[in-house]
Amino acid sequence: MNKAAEFLVEKRKILLGLFLALTIVSLFLAGQVKVNYDLTKYLPDGSRMKEGTCLMEQEFGKEASSRLRVMIPGLSETEKEEVFSWLGSRDEVSDVSGGTGEKYNRDGYTLYEVTTEYDSHSREAAGLYSAVYEKYGTLGVQTGGDIHEANVPMLPPYVVAIAIGLVLLVLLVMCNSWFEPVIILVNIGIAVAVNIGTNVVFPDISEFTYSIVGIMQLVLSLDYSIILLNRYTQEKEKHEDNPSAMKAAIAAAFPAVAGSSLTTFAGLLCLAFMGFRLGADMGYALAKGVLISLVCIFTVLPSLILMSDRLIVKTRKKALRIPMGKCARFEYRGRIALLILLPVLLAGSYLLKNNTEILYMLQMNNPVDAVFEDHHSLVLLYETKDSGRIAEVLAPAEEDEKVKSVTGYYNTLGKAYKAGEIAELFGEDAGLDLSMIRMVYSDKFSEGSGAGKSAMSMFMGSRNAYNEDWAMTPAELITHIREHFLSNPLYSAFIKEDARKQIADAEEMIRENTAKLEGEHYGRVILETTYPEDSEETREFLDNLSRRCETMLDGKAWLIGTSEMNREMAQNFDTEMNRITLISALAIFIVVALTFRSLVIPLVLVLTVQSGIYLTMAFIGLSGGAMFYLAILMVQCILMGATIDYAILYTSYYREERRTGDVPAAISGAYDGALHTILTSALIMIGAAGILGYVFANPAIGEICLTISRGAISATLIIVFVLPGVLAALDRFVRYRDRKGTGK
Repeated sequence: MNKAAEFLVEKRKILLGLFLALTIVSLFLAGQVKVNYDLTKYLPDGSRMKEGTCLMEQEFGKEASSRLRVMIPGLSETEKEEVFSWLGSRDEVSDVSGGTGEKYNRDGYTLYEVTTEYDSHSREAAGLYSAVYEKYGTLGVQTGGDIHEANVPMLPPYVVAIAIGLVLLVLLVMCNSWFEPVIILVNIGIAVAVNIGTNVVFPDISEFTYSIVGIMQLVLSLDYSIILLNRYTQEKEKHEDNPSAMKAAIAAAFPAVAGSSLTTFAGLLCLAFMGFRLGADMGYALAKGVLISLVCIFTVLPSLILMSDRLIVKTRKKALRIPMGKCARFEYRGRIALLILLPVLLAGSYLLKNNTEILYMLQMNNPVDAVFEDHHSLVLLYETKDSGRIAEVLAPAEEDEKVKSVTGYYNTLGKAYKAGEIAELFGEDAGLDLSMIRMVYSDKFSEGSGAGKSAMSMFMGSRNAYNEDWAMTPAELITHIREHFLSNPLYSAFIKEDARKQIADAEEMIRENTAKLEGEHYGRVILETTYPEDSEETREFLDNLSRRCETMLDGKAWLIGTSEMNREMAQNFDTEMNRITLISALAIFIVVALTFRSLVIPLVLVLTVQSGIYLTMAFIGLSGGAMFYLAILMVQCILMGATIDYAILYTSYYREERRTGDVPAAISGAYDGALHTILTSALIMIGAAGILGYVFANPAIGEICLTISRGAISATLIIVFVLPGVLAALDRFVRYRDRKGTGK
């Protein structure tokens, strides 16, 4: 390592220049990174919904559509019509409903449901969103829907500034120089910029990853800089010149920094074992960030430190030091009790966490939903051989008061209508009035129908011998008109050219809309419901519908929608949680075992951090809260990989102090050596993640940050106040031993 350290110091200016150039390139590449907003892409390969989504796209094509709910207070009747007209005139808009009627007017507010044929993250959707606020912002317009969610600023710049300001404040308090925080932030800033830019190597990254990868990289790898800076300060007292001190500092700090980054790296890679592939998406990007941060510590930071050495010396100050003498004595005296407390804490929090409610969907709050209840779509995809059975399967759903509409081929274009019903359906648009439709019905169903009938006999038959129970589908109606009327000279003379065109347009419309609902191999039914996208009530509704499909259909059926995705997550959560917990704990156990060449130490450290994770889950439940599914799975990996560093650091100091002193002295010495770094890193993780958790526009991303912050609190408290006593109680298994097994 000494030769490598010598190379890094001697070539430091070249290395700094290379990374500055790479940073500039990365800032440009950051704009080229593709962001994916479709969470269904990350469903596991065995997902029924993923299978159904693929089949539906093959049969009906991939469709893009999005909604914007526009709510305006205090409109007059004239203004309501003007707003409706303006929205309908926009090129981006394919359909508008609302403005009039009790359904769209409530408590002084008027609602408009706007539909576009563009993706919610498209330029067209963004243009519509901006235009609505430019036009009606002074009237107090408020919006909802997926276009609203896509265009609300995910993380306002002022929030980023507050988070970075908090990090700077912690560093100013904890560092030994007023200028050290600047060096640390510049170094980590370069690493973050390079990581974000190099995300272009992935086909795309998720919205979740894109939003938090930068701040998570900062909080996960900031302690590496502190370790090298502290070591450099120590080595300066032993060497005559600064470059020599830096060489020694790099060689001495490398094992600690590399070991710390390796556990974090391993924990992040465990996210790849999540069935929901969003974990892999985030894990790979963050793991890459940790590696880049590690490289920057030994290539960029040495140059920054040596260039700024005079400023560091001139701005030298006393760092915050917390006296831990009394705590060290307490840890030693209560070591047996603390040894018993750790497994009790682990078991108790494990049992209590099972009472915490798990959420699989967190929706963005908006004032529109508070006034006008929103509805959600669910698609039932089925094989066409079961077309005749779908009506029976969906009969209970059509009677459900929370199911607002059921649209399928069987109850629209595939349904047989009586003459009056079909006239209301599209008679005027097709140039057909009720009397003409009755003539067509009479011609089709009465005896002797066909070309031999005169127009007069047809007319009289429609009046005198007409059966009100006669019914046919819209397609049958148009086909009969074309084959028996338009091509028959007896009748065609009475049908005007514009009516012929309207009939032809109606036939084309039927063909196009049929193709949207019933294909060659598969058909689909679209349900609009007011069921929440994530609730026990919703999952019960889906379970019942799924069971009816399984028992009443000969072929397969698939449910597709956000609520179904949440149901699949709920079904797999326990298995997913157990798998991720075991894999992350085992991975960290192996890394720590190799680091300390011990089996007892990794067992103690892993159980310590796992207790912190379980305690976080239990506390959330006991306080009446609920946990977000993705948050707890990601926190399991991230905290297991990151906060274990604090335990490793304390244990390393304890073993070092134990070589020359007794157990009480080792506890106190380990506090003196490790607590400063632990608190600096922990306060940054707790504070930065906590602030972001409360202000993220996307509640799911916010909950991930907030849970990381809470978990860091629990893990840090246990490491600082329980682990020292446990190590003291297990001293004979923990203290350093030479290769002969002799304790020192």
